[in-house]
Amino acid sequence: MKTRFLTALLLGLWLALASVALEIHFIDVGQGDAVLLRAPTGQAALYDGGEADSGALAYLERVGVEQLSLVIASHHHADHIGGLPDVIAAYEPSYFLDNGLPHTTRTYERLLDSLDAADTAVLEADGQRITLGEVVLQILPAPGRPGWGHNDNSVGVIVEYGDFRASLMGDAEPRQWTWWLSEHSGYIEPAHVHKASHHGSRNGDTAEAIEALSPEVVVISCGAGNRYGHPHAETLALYRQAGATVYRTDHQGTIVVYAEEDGSYRVEPAREGPPRETNDRVNINTASVEELQEIVHVGPAYAEQIVELREQQPFRSVDELTRVRGIGDERLREIKAQGLAGVDD
Repeated sequence: MKTRFLTALLLGLWLALASVALEIHFIDVGQGDAVLLRAPTGQAALYDGGEADSGALAYLERVGVEQLSLVIASHHHADHIGGLPDVIAAYEPSYFLDNGLPHTTRTYERLLDSLDAADTAVLEADGQRITLGEVVLQILPAPGRPGWGHNDNSVGVIVEYGDFRASLMGDAEPRQWTWWLSEHSGYIEPAHVHKASHHGSRNGDTAEAIEALSPEVVVISCGAGNRYGHPHAETLALYRQAGATVYRTDHQGTIVVYAEEDGSYRVEPAREGPPRETNDRVNINTASVEELQEIVHVGPAYAEQIVELREQQPFRSVDELTRVRGIGDERLREIKAQGLAGVDD
């Protein structure tokens, strides 16, 4: 009897001390998106699943997810739904939600087959509010216009837990952002954390969207050395101008946000080394090739030139970037206007 009482007491103490945080896991799936949402009361949802075999299922199993109440596909491109069939087969979620627009790929067919086999109920995004315990998922519907393409028919989600807010907007491009800000502007309000739309592409988040969201943290899900050049320098500059701190899965691996009801939160990247604050300058005499590409107009070729030139003779000022073949007076003016490039004082 004493042993049973002590066990019950210890269990009660453990439950009392357990974290009451909402967990948002931006899973490192390479060039793709996969976001795990886990409520303090244990319910879990998955927003996108990366490419097939990119590790989403393995990650869920590794962090101890036992059930999924809901799976959401922002849209039906392979880098967002490729990993979902395996997840659905393993967890047989109660509900699946997407934009309602079919695709013609084998990846999409595999997704449908997995939903049928799991007997998962399929919902269409129509602006509903879905609860995971005390966490609310406000669904932002897609325009439902096939002619706009799949990116511009992304399902968005505003995650609310008490005073904390996060935004997940798929691969929405400027046309969809304009539509959201016109038709659903009441949902596009300041958020603590924002998942970069379209992996930080210049065709993703707009200045108007970022102004409305005013994020403190932006998480970019992208693959190291991806062929698209994501994230683009213009987009990084947009986040920097908004005063946001940027985390990137290609640099820091999986990034987990732990949020409390009072709006406080902490960010824990998988790999050591905090992100460079977005208002820090890129020292053109010491920055890596990757860091140099955060400077507007500086792509891989220019970055490598900068490294070669500084080895011959360090840059004495930003004005000397005209030593780089292809950087003339006009591009130099835009680089200086961005305010990111610098040298040691």
